[in-house]
Amino acid sequence: MSVLDIKLERAFDVFDSDRDGRLVKSDVIGLSDKLAESRGFAPDAVDALRNSLAELWDTVFHQMDKNDDGAVDRQEFRTAFRARIVTDQNRIWERIRNMSNAWTELGDRDGDGMLSREEYTDLLHGMFRLPRETCDEAFDQLDADGDGQLSRAEIGSAMKEYYTSENYAARGNQFFGRL
Repeated sequence: MSVLDIKLERAFDVFDSDRDGRLVKSDVIGLSDKLAESRGFAPDAVDALRNSLAELWDTVFHQMDKNDDGAVDRQEFRTAFRARIVTDQNRIWERIRNMSNAWTELGDRDGDGMLSREEYTDLLHGMFRLPRETCDEAFDQLDADGDGQLSRAEIGSAMKEYYTSENYAARGNQFFGRL
């Protein structure tokens, strides 16, 4: 299995919130509710994130359902994501960037436009239920300039590397923890 396939498997797992091996719209959109619940946000506080996840489902994930069963399985996800990256890179990155920006804004408690280690860890743990230790390790790898903060540029660059790079040593590969 290639490095990219390993990362796509992990991405599938973090989006598959009910762990049934199939992605449906409620899995993807439900991530915003998990974050709201974990952070004590009112449901409407995550509207921008919920809307960006719905748009990501409608424009990207839904298209992956090749057998029209209403869900995306692992193979459909991996195959379609690889194809979309090549053929529709600008549109898919726009959707991912919108989700990332909404996600970052929710986590940026002090309003400085950056995510501290604690803010990043709280976001990943709250939204994807990743272990806090995994998030701490990821933060260390993603903080490219070593300033103890993740900028939107660092987050965007890490996400792009995560979803495109076949280089095992790429910094962004650590977005959801060590490979």
